[in-house]
Amino acid sequence: MPRKPRRDTWRQVNGRWVRSLGSRGARIRLFENAKGQYYRDVWIAGRGISRRSLYTSDRTEADRLGTLLLASLLRHEEVAADGVVTLGYLWERYSTESPAFLDNTRRTRKEDEGHVDVLLAFFGDGCDVRNLTEADAAAFTAARLKGGIVLKDGEKSRAVRARSPEVEVRILKTMLKWATTIRIRSGQRLLASNPLAGVRGTREANPRRPVATWERFQALRIAMQELAALVSESPSKHQRWVRMELALVLAEATGRRLGSIRQLAWSDFDFEAATIRWRAETDKKRKEWLVPVPQVLLEEVKRFRVKLGGAFGGLVFPSPTDPTRALGRDVFQHALADAVTHAKLPKLEGGGWHSLRRKWASERKHYPQADVLAAGGWSRKSASVLTECYQFADNETMLAVMSEPRKVTERAAGT
Repeated sequence: MPRKPRRDTWRQVNGRWVRSLGSRGARIRLFENAKGQYYRDVWIAGRGISRRSLYTSDRTEADRLGTLLLASLLRHEEVAADGVVTLGYLWERYSTESPAFLDNTRRTRKEDEGHVDVLLAFFGDGCDVRNLTEADAAAFTAARLKGGIVLKDGEKSRAVRARSPEVEVRILKTMLKWATTIRIRSGQRLLASNPLAGVRGTREANPRRPVATWERFQALRIAMQELAALVSESPSKHQRWVRMELALVLAEATGRRLGSIRQLAWSDFDFEAATIRWRAETDKKRKEWLVPVPQVLLEEVKRFRVKLGGAFGGLVFPSPTDPTRALGRDVFQHALADAVTHAKLPKLEGGGWHSLRRKWASERKHYPQADVLAAGGWSRKSASVLTECYQFADNETMLAVMSEPRKVTERAAGT
C-alpha cells in the first residue's frame, strides 16, 4: 500500500498542488486554485483564516514566498514567547503593516525611513522598546542636536536644529502607540502600553518658516523669463524654463504643494467650469479636491499652453525621457535656486517652493478658515497646522488691529 504523502511536501489533492509549512500555532497552507494561481492560508488568533494570493503560478516561487512568510510568523512567535519587542522588530512590522505609514507618499515614507535610521543608530536594533523612558528620549535629543551619531553607513550625523529630533521622537512615539493596538498570535498586544506616552519632545523655539513676498515672486518670474530667453536657441531648454515659470505662477496663485503642481495634467483644468482638479494620487493626504479658480488664472494658463506648442493632453510638466511621468522634484528645486541666483535675491533658509504656500495662506487670513483649508488643500484636522505653520502676523494687519476705532461702551457690553 503506497505511503500517504507528508503534509509538509508538495502533493496533489483533486489534481491541484497543496503544501503545509510550519507546525501547530505557526502553520501556513499553500495551495493552487482552478486557474493555476497559488494562494496561502494563515490562521490568525481571534480573526480566523487569512487568505491571500501569492500572485504567482510558479510552484517554486510560491514555495519561496511561503518560507519567507513562515520565518516572519516564527519571529512573531518569539516575541510572544519572551515579551521582548526590539526597536528593529517594531520598525519592521510598522513599516510593512501600519496603514498610517503605508498610505503616505513614497517621498514621505523615504523621509521617515531616514529618520528611523538615526533612531536605530542611536538606540540599536536590539533595544527593548518596553524599557524606553523620558530620559532616553532626552538623551537622544541631546545627541542629535550635537551630532556625531554613527550611522549604518559609517558616517556620523551632523549637528542639527531642534526640528529633526522633534520629528524623530514623534515617529518613535507613533510606532509605540501603533504597537499597543496590534495583537500577536497569543492574543495579547504587541505592547501592553506606550512607554513614552505623555512624554513631550523638544520643540523648535524659532522654526525657520520663511514667507515669500509679492516682490520676490515678481523678481523670480522675471528671472525665469530671462533665463528662458538665454537658451532660446535650444527648444527643450527654453520650454523647460517656460514650464518652471508656469509652476511658479500656479504655486503663487493656488498655494498648492509642489508635489501636486508638478503632477498636474492638462485634463485637470476645466476651462469652461473654471476649476482645477487636484487628484487624490498626487495629494499628500490622498484626498481629491475640485477648486474653483479665477478666470484671470485660467487665461494665463492658456497663454502658457500656447507657448508650449498648444499642448492639450498628457502631463503639464512631463519628463523629457518619459512623457508619462512628471518631472522630478529636484528639477524644480534646482530651477528655483538658479532663478534666485540670477535675480540676485537673498536665499531664504528653509524656504524654497513652500515659502509661496505660506505666502498664499497668510494673504488669506481674513477669509473663513473652512474656505482657506479647502481651497489650499488642508483637511479640517489640519486647521491648527494652517494657523501655526502657514499663516503669520504682518505689519499691515497688526497696524489695522492697533488702529481699530471701535470702543466697547456700556450699551455694547450689555451692562
